[in-house]
Amino acid sequence: MSTSKSQRLVNLVICLRSTTAFLSADQIRGMVQGYDGCETEAAFLRMFERDKRELRDVGVPLEQGASLAPGSPAGYRIPARDYELPEITLTAEQAGVLAVASEVWREGERSARADGALAKLSAAGIDPVRDGDTTVAVADPNELSVAALVAEAVADGRGLEFSHTSAGATDPVARRIEPWWTGSRNGHWYVVGHDLDRGAPRTFRLVRMSDVRLGAPGRTAAVPPTEDVLALLDAAIARVNPIATATVWVADGHAAELRAMASVTTPTERYGRAGADLEVTAPLAELAALVASQGPDAAALAPPGLRDRVVTILTAATEAAR
Repeated sequence: MSTSKSQRLVNLVICLRSTTAFLSADQIRGMVQGYDGCETEAAFLRMFERDKRELRDVGVPLEQGASLAPGSPAGYRIPARDYELPEITLTAEQAGVLAVASEVWREGERSARADGALAKLSAAGIDPVRDGDTTVAVADPNELSVAALVAEAVADGRGLEFSHTSAGATDPVARRIEPWWTGSRNGHWYVVGHDLDRGAPRTFRLVRMSDVRLGAPGRTAAVPPTEDVLALLDAAIARVNPIATATVWVADGHAAELRAMASVTTPTERYGRAGADLEVTAPLAELAALVASQGPDAAALAPPGLRDRVVTILTAATEAAR
């Protein structure tokens, strides 16, 4: 996967923050992923100069001094004393972008550095990789490749072009949006924005997006207030995957995750086995998957929509095994 500009800048900051010595431009070119695509030294130097200027414009304190590399008169580093995080207040958009980026970093060799940055945010009272009581995790490889570009588009105010495969569909459809917000709900990643072809707000799951490309900078529609954007997201999710309070029976000694989610547990014998009826509030799709994964050790009792979803999952699994 090619390295986007935002990834390259993050890699550069991590590299320069990780050393007390001054690194020469040649050393940086060899150490920072994202510069390896430069075919000539002149092309690298032009890109490096732009990157230094962008970092300084956003307040990253690049320090220049004598390099230890033979024949290199100067080098660069980011001094720790000038790069400590103050008390932090992030908007929902910024936290969403950081959360996406942190998952991308987590997949690479720099995961320890990413965790350190997130630890500082947690110390400031911000935990952008959690959504309420649900720990957020990007597990699908497609989401990881899409996440970096979506985060960059939101942060830079650029459009997005991509192919989108709707639930139940087999053929992708070309879409163009101006993204307003990206982040998570109930363990899934979404982007909300203005659909340029339909002239209306739309919400997309990142896992259903492919062939994602950055579009032109600028916006044709005003960005709504964050609370309005999040309301659009929640309404879209509720139409497809509503949150419901359900009753589920589980056999004794099984379904630990479902038991942990239960607000009420009532010992009950069903189907000739000892167990318990659980009252659980959760998105129907995730709850159906959990119940179905237990096979004969769990059963959906109510509502009917949950039972229908569990039956659909189990039927599909049975047919696939034939």
